[in-house]
Amino acid sequence: MLFLLVVYIVIAASPANSESLYDKNDPILELDIDTFKPAVYGTKKAHFVEFYSSWCGACIGYAPTFKKFAKQLEKWAPLVQVSVVNCAEDKNMPLCREHSVSSYPTLKYFKYLSATHEDGMRYSGDKYDVDKMEHDIAGLVQADAQRQQPENWPSFLPVSESSTLQDIFKSIGNTPFLALVAQENPAVMAWANIINYYNNPALRVAHIPANHPIASQYFSDGKSHALLFSKDNLQPLLKIENIQKWYDVQEKIEEVIGDKISNSATASPPNAAPVIASPAAAAKHNQFEVQLVDLKSAMSYMLYKEIPRRQEIRDEPLEALKQWMHTLKKYAPGTTPMRRLFYRLDEYIQLQSVVTADDWLAKVDEIQQSLGNPIPKEIKWMACSGSKPNLRGYTCGLWTLAHTVTVEAYKQEIDNNNFKPVTDVLEPFRAFIYHFLSCSECAKNFTKEAEKNQLHLVTRAEDVYAWLWRVHNFVNARLSGSPTDDPAYPKQQFPPKSLCPDCYDASGKIDEQKALPFVFKYYSDIKSDPAESAPGYKVVEYKDGKILSAGQRHLNPKFQVHANKVDKLEANDEFKKSLDGSPHREWKNIDGYDRAEPSRSHFYLLWLSIIGCILIFVYCKYRRNRSKFWKTFYYQNDFKLFPWTSLRVKRNIV
Repeated sequence: MLFLLVVYIVIAASPANSESLYDKNDPILELDIDTFKPAVYGTKKAHFVEFYSSWCGACIGYAPTFKKFAKQLEKWAPLVQVSVVNCAEDKNMPLCREHSVSSYPTLKYFKYLSATHEDGMRYSGDKYDVDKMEHDIAGLVQADAQRQQPENWPSFLPVSESSTLQDIFKSIGNTPFLALVAQENPAVMAWANIINYYNNPALRVAHIPANHPIASQYFSDGKSHALLFSKDNLQPLLKIENIQKWYDVQEKIEEVIGDKISNSATASPPNAAPVIASPAAAAKHNQFEVQLVDLKSAMSYMLYKEIPRRQEIRDEPLEALKQWMHTLKKYAPGTTPMRRLFYRLDEYIQLQSVVTADDWLAKVDEIQQSLGNPIPKEIKWMACSGSKPNLRGYTCGLWTLAHTVTVEAYKQEIDNNNFKPVTDVLEPFRAFIYHFLSCSECAKNFTKEAEKNQLHLVTRAEDVYAWLWRVHNFVNARLSGSPTDDPAYPKQQFPPKSLCPDCYDASGKIDEQKALPFVFKYYSDIKSDPAESAPGYKVVEYKDGKILSAGQRHLNPKFQVHANKVDKLEANDEFKKSLDGSPHREWKNIDGYDRAEPSRSHFYLLWLSIIGCILIFVYCKYRRNRSKFWKTFYYQNDFKLFPWTSLRVKRNIV
């Protein structure tokens, strides 16, 4: 008897700590759930915090911009600290939920002496315009100072028109240099430079109105200008005309007296969470496989992290969630318990008008436990693992889930004339992405691409998976070579030539007539983790690439007589597998097969008890009154159980 050895595939698992997008060389304070409160609440400085997710494509693309922003604000740290929180970390999820972070990246300004999450103000400006964002932060700090008047902060008030240059120098004590920025309110460039040089003992910056006598002495157009003076020389060392950016003032000052004011280093911020660089994951698996473990991980991340990011789910997001759960109820891939999970979640969510994050998580856990936890909380990626922990992963898994759902929908609805691809599958997926994909820009871009690719025109059943395949290729072409692209697995058109040479025509373009059948077959073939679904001991043997039946094998004569039985067992096993994999084997209210409804069960039990009592009573009476009454009842009663017996008796008498 020949036994097959099961070879285990090493699964690339996401590390416990997601890789940060920032490192120790960046002037950024990395916070987590343990360090956030002591660093932000009750401190005598403001904080500007980016809430991000290390796998989010928009966050990966935004990281260089935010690093530049933090570098230019490095000297602002005594008054406003630039900080980040990685919401991809499991332990940070409650913190991000507390601050109502529903999309990434989210920027928030926390005022001086912030006390709770309610003190965080969401920044709604253009986060990609670094200069504008820096000016906006300067305005927030100035307003904070004007409102709370912190003792240890500089004055942002403009110099009075009656003050002379000598008066200003007297007010700054022994400071050798003075910079005056002339600008009308909002004087963001003056405020920015006041913050920038606040901790420098060699230079003070003050704001003067554009029409101040000192400004009018050197400039006449009333625009934004700057002057640099030395205490021992009342003639300006530097005149800067028509300032456009606050940073221009710093650059010019550094050119003139940089060597005299560079001795004040900004101290590293305290309470920083340690940033540990995660090692690159070994990329040895087959990228082009649909793995069940990837589908489970995508479902797990979706249920436990993406959906409950909001404190409350209501209105349009709730409606989108209802539609997507209903779609997964009908077409989710995977095992029967996995599909049962979505069936019960759909039954639950359809009855809700508002759902809190805690209620959602409790319901998912309740159903999971009742089904034996078909979707593990631990996230593992196999074909979707990247060369780094923050690459591919969930986005790859979510795409894979969507493709398998569309293929399953086509299998089930191929002959259903009432099937509506947009309403039943594609629009629920688009709405879910728009409201629940935490990468905000990714969600918006997908909606734009859905419009460009005419989602509303999809009508045929086969187009349900073809449309999503085309959009995915469109996205891959747009993102190829971007910072979100994994160099070990570069984004390309699917299927690649290496996987399907026949899918390309002579000009090198994809031939849809040949590619679509390949796509359908590819997403129908879901690979199971061999560690979980390895077959038991099985009598199989191959010769010339074909399986031999047991009767044809060279078995020990002692076991030869049982060969046909072995063949029948294996044939039955294969038949069961083919039935389980058949798309026509639909499941309906599968919870109904688990147990009857409580009210109906009680009803059946009551009537069975009554019938049983009646039978017992009749039997006991029969045993006690076997004589005259029962004989009279039998021979004289017209309603006999066996009436033909009386006829037989009469015939014998006759």
